[in-house]
Amino acid sequence: MSVEWLVFLQIAVAAVLGAAIGLERELSAQPAGLRTHMLVCLGAALFTLAGVGYDGSDPTRIAAQVVTGIGFLGGGAILREGATVRGLTTAASLWVTAAIGLAVGLQRWSAAVVATVVGLATLAIVKFCERSYLPRRRILEIVLTLESDAPLDQVEREARGILPRSRVLRVSYDLGGQSLVLTAQPQNGTPLTSIGERLRLLPGVQGVEISR
Repeated sequence: MSVEWLVFLQIAVAAVLGAAIGLERELSAQPAGLRTHMLVCLGAALFTLAGVGYDGSDPTRIAAQVVTGIGFLGGGAILREGATVRGLTTAASLWVTAAIGLAVGLQRWSAAVVATVVGLATLAIVKFCERSYLPRRRILEIVLTLESDAPLDQVEREARGILPRSRVLRVSYDLGGQSLVLTAQPQNGTPLTSIGERLRLLPGVQGVEISR
């Protein structure tokens, strides 16, 4: 096979393998999906191809620069929503996709294909096992709006009894009353409506807001 056709093959394989991981992220409605993963894998392969073809080139230096660039993309995929952080898995998938592109650029075909298969299995099969057999780690941010004369210590103590593994983030006061903000990790399978109703019945509680 000529050098030109080999390069075309590497580019095509990089795009296909990146698309395989990107499709799973797209179906999971993640911020970085099909196009992003294809471009990351394609770009990593092209950087590698551009560098390894010269005498005295060092593939490890190219890999280090690619990893640095992927760090910026991964940081953009990580989002903070209330007390929880989303996008860590997508950031990791971008990192793995770049590594697959590097492997394709170095003609490590078996490593690239096996890494893609294992990555898909981790994203899909292991995710299913986590949801089915492992306890869910739901972290909730709960805001209790209190009356101005509400017994704050009592409300906090009783709220902690309802919410295991909870901690107080802050207590704020205004002219109309006060509020208590907590993070909590309720037991697996506990409905949010049940938590809200129990907190609403505490003495001095005017309103309950739950986000995750």
